[in-house]
Amino acid sequence: MNPRHSKLIGSITIALVVSLAPLTGLAADEKAKSSAASDTGVKRLLYVTAPDGAMRNRAKPGIYVYDIDDGHKLVKHISIPDMGGTRGCAASAAAGRLYISHKNTHMMCFDIVKEKKVWEISYPKPEGGFDRTCITPDGKKLYVPEGWWSHTANTMAVLDGETGKLIRKIDIGVGAGHNSIMSPSGKRMYLGSVRHGKIFVVDTATDKIIKQFGPFGKDPTGKKGRVSPYCINGAETLCFVNSHNVGFYVGDLVNQKVLHWVQVKDAKGFSHGVGMTPDEKEIWLPNPSDKRMWVFDATVMPPKKLQCIDVRSKSHGWITFSLDGQYAWPDTGDVIDARSKKVVATLKGIDGKGVILSSKFIEIHFKDGKPIRVGDQFGIGRVIPKAKAIKTFTGVPVEKKNATRQREVSVADNPTK
Repeated sequence: MNPRHSKLIGSITIALVVSLAPLTGLAADEKAKSSAASDTGVKRLLYVTAPDGAMRNRAKPGIYVYDIDDGHKLVKHISIPDMGGTRGCAASAAAGRLYISHKNTHMMCFDIVKEKKVWEISYPKPEGGFDRTCITPDGKKLYVPEGWWSHTANTMAVLDGETGKLIRKIDIGVGAGHNSIMSPSGKRMYLGSVRHGKIFVVDTATDKIIKQFGPFGKDPTGKKGRVSPYCINGAETLCFVNSHNVGFYVGDLVNQKVLHWVQVKDAKGFSHGVGMTPDEKEIWLPNPSDKRMWVFDATVMPPKKLQCIDVRSKSHGWITFSLDGQYAWPDTGDVIDARSKKVVATLKGIDGKGVILSSKFIEIHFKDGKPIRVGDQFGIGRVIPKAKAIKTFTGVPVEKKNATRQREVSVADNPTK
């Protein structure tokens, strides 16, 4: 090659090295904070569906809407008389819709702006039913687990978010699909099976299972473990899974390995609910039977126990967080300041009577009367690494630019008990 050509090519060659993260740009929690701070006229509301299908609460059926920025005061109650015990709640800001699974067999699509049902469908339990559902961010695909109660159906339904019509069923080979989580990018869906202790990863473009691993532990009788509530980090490299006892597993989503078992040995019962703060610095673990919430340092592996927080009552067990990480919302009706770890409010019922207990709720932001941003019913990590650009060259050095620093954690090769 001509030396002049070689020098020219070398001086302009740019190699882009992109990380394996699902999204690029600011960490999602920082983006939410900056958006909330810069957007004027944004209303942050918490939509709580009740009664909860897993809890004994006599709340009037419907949606309880609370003002996050006004002491979590009840703004309104949207009455839905025929709504049964709710099993899950998901929303799409793009579609302007809220999706509520209830009665174990029904799925409701609710227009957030017009505050009315768009459609409602039902599946009998032998065909699966409906459990904790998730939706792609664009509102086009709804992924419906069959339910922890199912014994015969080994599939997961994919519905058209616009019409509720069945697009297809995904054969997962085992029953009791219970919880589903949509990745922030909408590119992958995560499904947990209660009866077989596995996590399945589905490509939402093809609706094909691309990964599966487990089981996560074993129950006291020696049977296969279970995947009860779980959560993922923003980069989709780690998962944190409830199974049995008071504790959680740490799983490697990239290599499909169970890495650690983190147990609270001085606690009774078993955990139901695990959540990661949006900044991914902490793991919160409800222990319903002890009326406590355990907090762990997630910047080290395995996560290290920090403290416990007393909550107001025994419950089903659940935890999620506001998009900016300011508040923690368990299913006890408590509102906890995530930084001070103090209970700062409770979710009151109509006319200030009683406390609304539910684990099926979601944060929705409005601007000019339209939904612009939604949270998640699960407490998921929202630190999403940037793509990194590296310039290669020959000749004159290129000025070094500031790189975005990413927190890294080390993990063991094998789970420890």
